[in-house]
Amino acid sequence: MQHSTVTARTRRLVGAAGAVAVVAALVIPSGAAQAADVVSQGTGRLITTSLLGTDVLDSVVALKGAVAVNPDASGDVTVDRPLDASAVAGLLGLQAGSTNLFGDNGIIRLGAVGQYAQARDDGSSSAFSGAVSAAPSLIGVGTVTPSNVGSPQAGDTAQLVVGTPGGLVGIGAHFGTLAASAQQAADGTQSGQYVLADAGFEVNGSLVSGTLGLINPALNTLIALANTSGAGLTNPFASGTIALSLDDLLSVAGVSDINALPAGTDLVSYVPTAVAQKITQQVQSVLDAAHAFAQQLKGNFLTLAAGVALDAAVSTAQATIVPILQGLTNTLVAPLADALTALVQLQVNVQNHGADGSFTQTALRVGVGPNGSLAAVDLASATVGPNAGQLAVPVAGPESLGLAAGGIGMLVLAFGAVTLLRRRRTAVGSLEI
Repeated sequence: MQHSTVTARTRRLVGAAGAVAVVAALVIPSGAAQAADVVSQGTGRLITTSLLGTDVLDSVVALKGAVAVNPDASGDVTVDRPLDASAVAGLLGLQAGSTNLFGDNGIIRLGAVGQYAQARDDGSSSAFSGAVSAAPSLIGVGTVTPSNVGSPQAGDTAQLVVGTPGGLVGIGAHFGTLAASAQQAADGTQSGQYVLADAGFEVNGSLVSGTLGLINPALNTLIALANTSGAGLTNPFASGTIALSLDDLLSVAGVSDINALPAGTDLVSYVPTAVAQKITQQVQSVLDAAHAFAQQLKGNFLTLAAGVALDAAVSTAQATIVPILQGLTNTLVAPLADALTALVQLQVNVQNHGADGSFTQTALRVGVGPNGSLAAVDLASATVGPNAGQLAVPVAGPESLGLAAGGIGMLVLAFGAVTLLRRRRTAVGSLEI
């Protein structure tokens, strides 16, 4: 009877040890499946700035962007999150100094934009933000839902206006397309793309108007004389603003495609020279047109005198204006560069590799004040990673295996106890005989 009791107790001990081992192996996560490690993740975020405090971010979910996190490979995770009315309200209070950053009265206005991210089971991920019109080429057709913030002009994704015409310098910029995407492949390869197209820039302020004030009298006199004979010329500087295209800036940079610019290039650095070149080109255009019209007049006996007079006026205008144009490098480009650098920066193709293994592609970084000291705003950013892939899927790890080993050890000890008890029982039986 005693033998049976001991054996039963031993069997219960063995069963308990086995149960502990199995439960430990199933319940305790492995070291690779901690909260910091996920299968894949991505974030498409239209607006990123240090001016967005946690109080704003916590209350306005849309400002956090489209965040897709795949923790366990139980299905691809897709998030499409357009900005909404609450996001607009959260932006309106942001200021650079005393100037509003967003809204109808702000520096920045945004149009049909979207935020999107996808985290896939195979350990790959993708993200997008910016103009929805760019989504087909960057992230796929029909993936992104558009939203509107502010009221830009028709066809523009983003507009920025910094400074005023009455100040030392003012600059406006508008972008028909502004977007970025980031991708991380299943093998861990990370890459980014951005699109910035249909852009235009307007430059004004006292530095520009001061230069134009030296040119306009001679140019206006020439234009007035030419128009008395029906030339129909106009002064391109009547508004006091110099309009530049993206091609004008790229010409100064010496490239034909914006994607040929180094990552992080500040477009504003090309503006002063582009302004000087545009003034020179437009002055030359008027002079050439007046000269051509004078030759036309001189070809007719009835208008010969008017043609001779107009030709003489062209020479007089050239004598006055050309020296001004030749001195623009010192009189306009240098001071304009100093003023613009202290006012704003527009960096394109900003790329960042995080210490945690993430990668972020940003289409445009707007800095307000010297080196962005008043405000720095990233427009159209996409982040992928860090992605652990299938290593992040919960499996039996070192901790559970350790406990399981302990359980197995208990199992071995229990069997050892059974064997010992049986031997002792046998020995006792032998003595009794």
